Amino acid sequence: MRRRSSIVLCLVLAALLAPPRVAMATDTIVVCSTCAITTLQEALEIAGPGDRIEVRGGVYPGGLVIDHDLQLVGSEGAVIDGGGHGTIIRITGGNVLIQGWTIRGSGANLDREDTAIFAENARVAVLDNHIEDSLFGIYLKQAAGSVIRGNTIIAKPLGIAVRGDGIRVWYCDDMLIENNVASDGRDVILWYSNRGVVRNNTFDRGRYGLHLMFSDAAHIEANSLRANSIGLYIMYSRDPYVVGNSLSDNHGPSGGGLGLKDVDRAVIEGNRFINNHIGAQVDTSPREMGVENYFTDNVFAFNQIGIGFQPSVRHNTLAGNSFIDNTQHVAILGGGVLKDITWQAEGRGNYWSDYAGYDANGDGIGDVPYRSERLFESLMDRHPSFRLFQFSPAALAIDFAARAFPSVRPETKFEDAAPLMRPRVSEKLPPTPVAETGPRLVLGGMGAVAVLATAGALYLLSPRRMLSRRTAVRKGAT
Repeated sequence: MRRRSSIVLCLVLAALLAPPRVAMATDTIVVCSTCAITTLQEALEIAGPGDRIEVRGGVYPGGLVIDHDLQLVGSEGAVIDGGGHGTIIRITGGNVLIQGWTIRGSGANLDREDTAIFAENARVAVLDNHIEDSLFGIYLKQAAGSVIRGNTIIAKPLGIAVRGDGIRVWYCDDMLIENNVASDGRDVILWYSNRGVVRNNTFDRGRYGLHLMFSDAAHIEANSLRANSIGLYIMYSRDPYVVGNSLSDNHGPSGGGLGLKDVDRAVIEGNRFINNHIGAQVDTSPREMGVENYFTDNVFAFNQIGIGFQPSVRHNTLAGNSFIDNTQHVAILGGGVLKDITWQAEGRGNYWSDYAGYDANGDGIGDVPYRSERLFESLMDRHPSFRLFQFSPAALAIDFAARAFPSVRPETKFEDAAPLMRPRVSEKLPPTPVAETGPRLVLGGMGAVAVLATAGALYLLSPRRMLSRRTAVRKGAT
């Protein structure tokens, strides 16, 4: 008994005389130039699970690794500088908060995927950071339930082919991406990530403003997607809800505002498509039998093509949309015939700015159908290179001839039986950005080829030529 008492006494004295830990679990560790701890690396080495590190000002080197629960908070202009090498912050486990930092200068190696903030097998909250000169901005792998909010991400000044993604999310269900700005990168992309919410962000001057693949039940709301090759592209996904977004000035050679490929049960509602190459492009959507995609209460204005369908597309319903001064409201991409496309719902069709009908009973719905049957549009659908001449006298002559001579009138491309007399103003429409200035129609000189083409078209479609052709046809028939 006496021996046991001596052992206990020795342990108590050892505990009292031992130097105290700088920070215990759930403690706050403060780092600054005049604090007891002056380097971020030292703070990480002594921090226990759940601790909070507050860094007040200063510039600290990158190459940091976090593998347990931790809060890493910067204030007073604190900077983590990667020096142009590798990944700046690597998170390999735990629940981690990264907040309030300027993070700059990752490496530029695409094979290594150099990133400002990389997290794998962790749950992270990346809040209110300014990321600049970084190949990839924020890259999450298998980080379900994470939050990316309030960050500004400016990519490295590289050519589009060698840029990284502003935000990349891989196998991360239930993500929230909110109130971020990502500019001049390659893509913001979600792969294999279900039930993601992407809301109130600005993604501009990239390749894909926002890109989803194999990501079901995404909620895409109130984002500004501007000056990309493609604003929003959704592929191989089900049940996306795209509401209240602004997609403008997206002018990729085969892109535009919105692209749907192999997408089922999409709801595209209350969005603004302004001055894009193609406002919305639909390819093999929906892919499943017995389902429908819906475009409701959107505005398509000043686009080269308002909405373009591949000829194989079926089962899309459009109602309450406003098509305003698009060069071509609806195109069949590659030519062909539209089938099983519904142009109204509950007795309400769409608004067409070139509709010439009337509304005798004042119910807001035109009394005669809207029919799309311009010959030059049909020619452009089959031969996209003809778009070079779409504002030329040749195009005007072709359409004039189609109206004047029924023998060359094209088949009706589609018919809206209940056209709206006024544009639809939905409460879900986003406010108009200042940058959206309306149509930008440039009619430049087309050179000798255009002159010859115009002259040839005028000759072929001249009344005398058409009359002699019809006479020849009658003689051949008799």
